[in-house]
Amino acid sequence: MSAAGRPVLDPATGRTVTHVPDTGASGVAEAVARAEAAFHEVWADTSPARRGGLLRELAQLLREDRDELAALERLNAGKPTRRALGEVDFAAEVADWFAAAARYPVGETHPAGPGMRTYTDRVPVGVCAAVVPNNYPLLLAVWKVAAALAYGNTVVVKPAPETPLSVRHLVARAGDVLPEGVLTAVHGGAGTGRLLCDHPAVGMVSFTGSTAAGRDVARRCADGLKPVSLELGGKSPVVVFRDADLDAAARAVVTGFTGNTGQVCVAGSRLVVDRAVHQEFVGRVAELAADLRVGPPDDPATDLGPLISRAAVDRTVDVVEEAVARGAELILPPGRSAVPHGLDGGFFVHPAIVDRAPLDSRAWREEIFAPVLSVASFDTDEEALALAHDTAYGLSASVWTSDADRAERFARALRAGMVWVNTWGDTEETVSVSGLGQSGYGRELGIHAVECYTRPRAVWIAHRQGR
Repeated sequence: MSAAGRPVLDPATGRTVTHVPDTGASGVAEAVARAEAAFHEVWADTSPARRGGLLRELAQLLREDRDELAALERLNAGKPTRRALGEVDFAAEVADWFAAAARYPVGETHPAGPGMRTYTDRVPVGVCAAVVPNNYPLLLAVWKVAAALAYGNTVVVKPAPETPLSVRHLVARAGDVLPEGVLTAVHGGAGTGRLLCDHPAVGMVSFTGSTAAGRDVARRCADGLKPVSLELGGKSPVVVFRDADLDAAARAVVTGFTGNTGQVCVAGSRLVVDRAVHQEFVGRVAELAADLRVGPPDDPATDLGPLISRAAVDRTVDVVEEAVARGAELILPPGRSAVPHGLDGGFFVHPAIVDRAPLDSRAWREEIFAPVLSVASFDTDEEALALAHDTAYGLSASVWTSDADRAERFARALRAGMVWVNTWGDTEETVSVSGLGQSGYGRELGIHAVECYTRPRAVWIAHRQGR
């Protein structure tokens, strides 16, 4: 890291666009102190209606700055313009949703004898640390920030070191709406995140990232008995039966493993396909993937932008080549001869399909975070379910069939926090999502987000008798 700070790269060119200094221990302590003061002096006593109104103003700021925020996501995260604009729109919808959710009733009144009133409610945890990944810098920051603020917390947000620009803009603009200290940002890598986890005034940590990093967050927060919300990795299956709408399923599979250039925690990166249609279906997927254009994010014709870093490209190549060396067949879109795609020094790769990947290979077992699809086939429903469950993760799963009984059985049996039947990837701000297994725990979005950002409390009030 230079004296000017950590370099921030444009992944489409590999060039440095700016430098952002890491926040040291004193800077983290200062940010937390500001957030703690704002919580006690202003925000905890701000009415839910007022908090909701300020979140609506924040949503309006997102809409006003839509083009600028999308440009920052394109520059810093390599997102094609259409995708970046859509994510800004979704972020604004999330802010609006939590503006309304701030006024939803929580708690219950319990039966009690004469002279006593008993109820439960929920109280904010205080200062929340929101640690955001590099694949959806702005959107996931808003998921966390809007929920925490709605329920009366203040927030210190830490974007990924590769992608700080849109979050930095968000926090600066929020200063025009929110009271001082209610939303602040710190910058840096894992060291900065650990400072947040270890700080005694941080009341909870909401983290999205790798499972390995999530374990470290959980261990550190355990020392302070702090609640954590962990949205971690995935290696999600898409199960396709011979009776499915194969055209619709093929389109969903391609979207599932190539969306955001495969840098999606819920990516459908494992195809579990009925042996009777294996060759036909994989061929359809390959044809559709061949039509996707890999290119500069600012080109309107681009479907897939770059990966986030050169290291991500190198790891993708290593994983694919290892699988091929062990007997897998590498199916590339027609006319392709290699996974890397050299384009002006950027971090580009072609989509790749690894057919009949060894079930103990990294291509089948590990989250690659790149547009790589590993394929296995099955003969029976039991084998299909076993292959779907052949992972330590449990973030999402998708099943495609026209058999209503099978659809119900698989929806019930699949061990995943999100299950899609004859669809893939649907996400709405009104629906709470989470993972199972090594994909983490805690809830994002929807009404259950309140469980992460508040603590339940029981209250007994005795009344004087005989008056």
